[in-house]
Order: sequence, then C-alpha cells, then structure tokens
Amino acid sequence: MTYLRKAWRAIDAIFEAWGLLCLVGVVFVVLWQVVSRELFGTTPTWSEETSRILLIWIGFLSAAIGFREGAHIAISFVVDRLPDILRQILHYAVLATILALGLYLTVQGAQFTADTQNATLPGTGLPRSALYVMMPVAGVMICLYSALQAAGVPTQRFSSTQVEAEPQPPRESDAE
Repeated sequence: MTYLRKAWRAIDAIFEAWGLLCLVGVVFVVLWQVVSRELFGTTPTWSEETSRILLIWIGFLSAAIGFREGAHIAISFVVDRLPDILRQILHYAVLATILALGLYLTVQGAQFTADTQNATLPGTGLPRSALYVMMPVAGVMICLYSALQAAGVPTQRFSSTQVEAEPQPPRESDAE
C-alpha cells in the first residue's frame, strides 16, 4: 500500500507541477508580448495564441486540483441538517456525479483532440488539438480523485482548504 501511495503522490506532484509551469509560462509569454510591443513596436505572432492555449490548460488542470483539494463551491447548510445516513448517501451521489463529469471530460476531450489533430493553429503552427489535450488529462485525474475519495482515501495535499465543521469558541484573549 505504501508503494501505491508513493506512486500516486508522484503522479499527483507531476500533475501539479505541470499546472504551475503553465502558469509561469503564461506570465512570461504575456510579459514578452508587452515588452516587445512597447520596446520594439511589434508583437510576436505566436504570443497571443500560446497564452490562450496555456490559459485553457490552466483552467482544466485547476479544475482537477480544485476538486482534489475540495475547493469547489458547496452549499452545505441543508446537507448539515440531514441525518447521517442521508448525508452519506448524498456524499456518494456527489462523488458519482463528479466521476461522471470526469468521464465526460475524458471521452469528449479525447474525441475533440482526435477530431482536431489535422487542423493547425495559425499563430504557432501547432495542431489545433493542443487546445484540447488537457481536457482528457484533467478528466482522468478527476476520475481518479473521485474514486480515491469514494474509497475513503484523502486526496487533499494542503490543509488550508479544509473547512472546519464547527466554529471554534472565542479565546480569552479575543474576549478582552
């Protein structure tokens, strides 16, 4: 089990690092676009298209990471009032719905990627499928995250996104 957990964390770390590299890449591409426009009076033909591709990739990667961390919007005031058994059923229904979304992204993303591989983007000359290639990758990761969460395996890597179930009582220093 330890080997499986280490392998999963390695895949997860690579996925997260790729998202960060895309973010850094879009910052540098846009910075280069602005600098070249202001200093040289011209912009590279590839910069707008490259930044658009990277932003699309960041959107898909961030959606998967946001699901992993539980950073999505949840309306819990009604769910908190339900009996435990209904909360558990609803929890698994939500995970099943998210798994279905992950499967949809995987299947449709693979189809979009295959359908657009012969067309090229005018600014970069890349295949148009570059726009969609992160869609199935994010779909697979969402499926894996939802399956792990359904099995009771915690997927959160950062505790800052965890929400406390009950508010903490005020400390004595806060009351003064």
